[in-house]
Amino acid sequence: MPKKHTFVLCDGNRVNSYGFRTDLAGIDTERFQSNPVMLYAHDSTEVIGRWENLRVEDGKLMADAVFDTDDEQGKRIAGKVERGFLKGCSMGIHVKELHEVDNVPVVTRSELMEASVCPIPSDAGAVRLYDENRKELTFEEVRLQFNNQLKPIEMNKNEETNVQTPAADPKDAEIASLKAQLAESKKREVDSFLTAAVQSGKITTEEKEGFAKLAANDFETVQSLINSRPAKASASLKDLQAQTATAAPAGRENWTYLEWMKKDPEGLKRMKTENPTEFERLQNTLKK
Repeated sequence: MPKKHTFVLCDGNRVNSYGFRTDLAGIDTERFQSNPVMLYAHDSTEVIGRWENLRVEDGKLMADAVFDTDDEQGKRIAGKVERGFLKGCSMGIHVKELHEVDNVPVVTRSELMEASVCPIPSDAGAVRLYDENRKELTFEEVRLQFNNQLKPIEMNKNEETNVQTPAADPKDAEIASLKAQLAESKKREVDSFLTAAVQSGKITTEEKEGFAKLAANDFETVQSLINSRPAKASASLKDLQAQTATAAPAGRENWTYLEWMKKDPEGLKRMKTENPTEFERLQNTLKK
């Protein structure tokens, strides 16, 4: 009968090497336990055994490894474990909820996708992150999906009774107006960038809306992620963004062809050269 070895799949008491902690109470293991295969180093082609007796003890997710010693690779890895050369285990999870608790990101809800024997010890925070399709993700990509949950929540303290609110200061209104203008400018910058990214083939039209929501909280990370993708169009992303910005500057989105002729004929000429598609669209409005 194959000998069993107990491994720690995850230490829920520790912050791992990514900088987050996993709440073991929030791990869904149902699908995993229906086929608890044991992999080597997260390689789905390297099935070296199975996991049994999955349980939580002292804040640690643990399981017993049963190696397939009839398989050459399984026998080889089992030998390294027996001789004390391999002691590490790493789980792969799909993160479903991420919150900030005491200034530390905590995965509060996740699904266990797989668990592997690997050279990295479990107490060093060996975790592999996946999306729902088992595509590997970086922690930065995971953080980007849950940015709203990582922001501190400010409670509204003005709901108490008998609280006198000071008279509005004209400067406050001016500041609010400037903030609104800045927000609108940032929104246009984000839209210009994402439109250019779609035109360059770096993202799809379906992805644009999702990236826009993420960019509202962390535009720099969105730019970094998209700029790291290969472009499919011949024009550079920077050139396409500049072209998009030229097509409809702030306040001119709804100008007709005649309004362009009266108010900015030079801009209309540039549009004819730089953005012929938009120029043609404006011309067609004369025929209606």
